[in-house]
Amino acid sequence: MTKEELINNYKQRLSVPIEQNIINLSTKSGLTIATGYTRIVIGGRGPYVEFSDAYIINRALFIPDKQQWRLSSSLSYYIEYRTLLDNVKVYKQLKTVGYADYKIGLYYISPFDLYIDGKVLITKKK
Repeated sequence: MTKEELINNYKQRLSVPIEQNIINLSTKSGLTIATGYTRIVIGGRGPYVEFSDAYIINRALFIPDKQQWRLSSSLSYYIEYRTLLDNVKVYKQLKTVGYADYKIGLYYISPFDLYIDGKVLITKKK
């Protein structure tokens, strides 16, 4: 499958547009973790939903003890957060990478871990 075919496949499976949208997003348990998103990035490791500080609900997140080192390390590419319920991984990008257009200072979450009104943001592979 070419990169373009892969991107089109993910776009067809998403229940939301690729570009910015104002909508409440939650985890499987119903914990709202964002009030919108900036875009959906499809890179070498699949799709990720991108959030700015304006959309992410920080009180729904925490940094696990074993990930605290990332706050002060120049080696870390991201800060790892987890949601209070469901233990969903959330990344805050600190450095650019070659396999996707992630932006420094923005948050990223797999669309497979996000729900809108109880329905998954992206369907399983066709």
